[in-house]
Amino acid sequence: MTNDFTQPSAASGRSRSYGEMLADQTLLEHEREALVAETLMAYMSTLLVRRGDVTTAQLLLQVDRWMLDWDQQGREKDLVLEVDPANMSHFNDELLQKLRELCREVAERLSLGVFWVEVKETLPVVGPGWRDMVQREISGERPSNQARRLQPSPRRWLEDNLAFTNEGEQRVYRTLKHRQEKVLPPEETIAIFPLPNGRIAGRTWEPDFLVTYKGRAGVLEIDGPHHNARRALDVTREHLMHDSGIAYVDRVPVEALENRKEMESVIDRFLRRLAESR
Repeated sequence: MTNDFTQPSAASGRSRSYGEMLADQTLLEHEREALVAETLMAYMSTLLVRRGDVTTAQLLLQVDRWMLDWDQQGREKDLVLEVDPANMSHFNDELLQKLRELCREVAERLSLGVFWVEVKETLPVVGPGWRDMVQREISGERPSNQARRLQPSPRRWLEDNLAFTNEGEQRVYRTLKHRQEKVLPPEETIAIFPLPNGRIAGRTWEPDFLVTYKGRAGVLEIDGPHHNARRALDVTREHLMHDSGIAYVDRVPVEALENRKEMESVIDRFLRRLAESR
C-alpha cells in the first residue's frame, strides 16, 4: 500500500519531507496516523539499505499494507504490517526484534510515539463466489508456487507462474532455468522449486530453492549482509537438512547477484557438488 504524501512545498515547488508534512496542524487524526505509519516505513527501509541490510529492506517492500492500530490492551498504537501469508515465514522472531528496535529508534528521534511492530496476515479479498475460488485452489489452480491467498495482490517478481520475494531470487532462478533448458541434456536436467514450504525435524522451513539433480535433492540459499550474525543457526539447520535427506546445501553470496559470471560459477559449483554428493 502506498499513500500520496508527496504534496509540493508552496515555497520551493519541491516535494515536502515527511517531517514537514507531520508539522501540518491541519491534519485530521486518521490522516496523521496514516502519515506516521508511512513515515516509519520509509525511514526504516532507507536506514536498512544504508546500513547494508538489503535483505530486510527487500522484505519490507513485500508488506502489503501498514497502519497504526491499538495494541491488545488498548493502551497505545503499534505499527501493524500486513503480509501475504506466502511471506509470513520470513517475518520470524529474529526479524521482528530487529524491526521493533529500528521502529523504536526512528520513533524516538522523530517523536512519533510508536514503539512496537506487529505482523499480521493480509486478509484475502473474497465475495459470494468464494466456494468456487476455494475449490479451484484445492484443485491446484494457483497463481504461484506459494499461493495461499484466495485472491492474491499483484506480485512484484513473477515468472513462469512462480512468485519470488525479491529480484535476487528471480536472478538465481533464471540462472538455474538456463542450465535446465539450455545447458544440461534433457535426460539429465534439473527440477527447480523456488520457496517451497516444508518441515524438517522441529521446525517449519522455507528454503530459497530446492533443486533435484541426478537422483539427489539439494538446497540453495541466498546470503544477505546480515548472514554472519545467523551463522550458528544456519549450521544447525544444515545438520537437520542433511539428517532429513538433503544431499547438499550451498549458498549464493549476495555479491554474486550483481555479477552474471560469478552467479553462473556459483550455480555450476552447486550442481557439480550436488551430483557428486553421497
